[in-house]
Amino acid sequence: MSRVKVSSKVHELADLASKIIAKNTTDGESSLLKDFPNFASLQTRLAKMQEYEQKADDANRLKEEMNEQKNKEAKAVRKDIIQIRNLLKAHYPEDLKKLGGWGFTVDETTKAKIEEPA
Repeated sequence: MSRVKVSSKVHELADLASKIIAKNTTDGESSLLKDFPNFASLQTRLAKMQEYEQKADDANRLKEEMNEQKNKEAKAVRKDIIQIRNLLKAHYPEDLKKLGGWGFTVDETTKAKIEEPA
């Protein structure tokens, strides 16, 4: 027994719906679907689905562009903050805790020296 599958993927649904609409239009009054009550609704829903798909694609492109710009700015901000940190470290070489007053987290733990076996 043969099966006729209907995809759930948007692009495949749009393609199939377009083919059905084209066939119905070509067949005109002799179309088997001429009396299908939801045919106009199918066309409207197809148009809406394609519009939403386009908007989603545009939004994804915009999101990618914005993330690239955000990351570019984050690198510049980090570079500036590192310069500020280095300037403050040079000003307070003996008391790095004062950098905490500027919002920096000061780690006061020292790395344990690993003893080498004798």
